[in-house]
Amino acid sequence: MAVYLYNLLFSLDGSDYAVGRFTPYNGLIVNPTIATLSSAWFTYQLSGTPFNLGDYFSTVNSALNPSNWGSPQPDTNPLNLSPGDYVMMRVACLDQSAAGYRVRFTAILGRGTSQFLGAGANDLQTPFLMNTPSAQSSLPRAVVDIDGNQTSNWPPPIATDNSWVNWFGAAHAPADNAANDYSLNVGVSVYNNGTTYTFGKDPRLHVGGMIKRKHDDCAA
Repeated sequence: MAVYLYNLLFSLDGSDYAVGRFTPYNGLIVNPTIATLSSAWFTYQLSGTPFNLGDYFSTVNSALNPSNWGSPQPDTNPLNLSPGDYVMMRVACLDQSAAGYRVRFTAILGRGTSQFLGAGANDLQTPFLMNTPSAQSSLPRAVVDIDGNQTSNWPPPIATDNSWVNWFGAAHAPADNAANDYSLNVGVSVYNNGTTYTFGKDPRLHVGGMIKRKHDDCAA
């Protein structure tokens, strides 16, 4: 079992916001961490899962410790997952005024890509399930939408590092354990001083077809 973190940074300064772009991956950063490197997948360096999270979706209200995450890889290639691996996402901002930003997070998963992938088992569109901390579900989770309704009610950042963190749960294989490729379309809307800015990114996930037992799976 492995835990992967998709780390994205954004800024309302500079020029990236004008084209809706998260900070690009920069392979020249020395000793990169989740505080400095964007558009990257990091791997959890400890055993178990952060905060003992299990196979369900959950927002995370505590800052992640940068020293617990390593082995960054760019998001230009698909992330290779085995069934039972966990995925989480962190969006953060280094702007001095970021504490006042309000953010709405959206993710849509699907198998729609520029090339034909084949039907796969049941044409499964997402590797994640609609589990909650208190109930299991067999329904697929193809959409994640975190919304506080009006823009002023969108969630503020975690105070200690101006981040927003979501836990997706574990990856699951389709019924016949076939390997599948997925697109993960990430959208972030940022509200600040009466203006809404949007950012988008679409990394790929490859979920291998062999069931892998989790030695330290966390109960929901």
